Amino acid sequence: MHKCPVFRVADLVGKKWAIVVIQEVALNGENGFNAIRKRMASISPKLLSQRLKNLETNGILKKRIITEKTPFKTEYKLTDKGRELNDIITLMRKWQVRHNPEIKGCESRECVRCPLY
Repeated sequence: MHKCPVFRVADLVGKKWAIVVIQEVALNGENGFNAIRKRMASISPKLLSQRLKNLETNGILKKRIITEKTPFKTEYKLTDKGRELNDIITLMRKWQVRHNPEIKGCESRECVRCPLY
């Protein structure tokens, strides 16, 4: 693994679907894996699971299993580190739109609902 911080963050968020998973957890993580999977119809359950585990391992999100009710429910929430990264992703989207005026309709934080998706 590279020691360079830029390479390390690129390795984390540069994986396919990683940025969209971060956004989905920010918006809908409390609804659990199946809700995220339903909204991200193009991702396989296996890949979604891998991305969630990788982001959890890297301290971007926290998984919580709620056992008070049956069936058990899984909840995902961004950590402080994850919320900060999500803010950076939002800035990157705004930067892209500002410097590429031909991109229209990208004001939403919901990439999976975007017509450009």
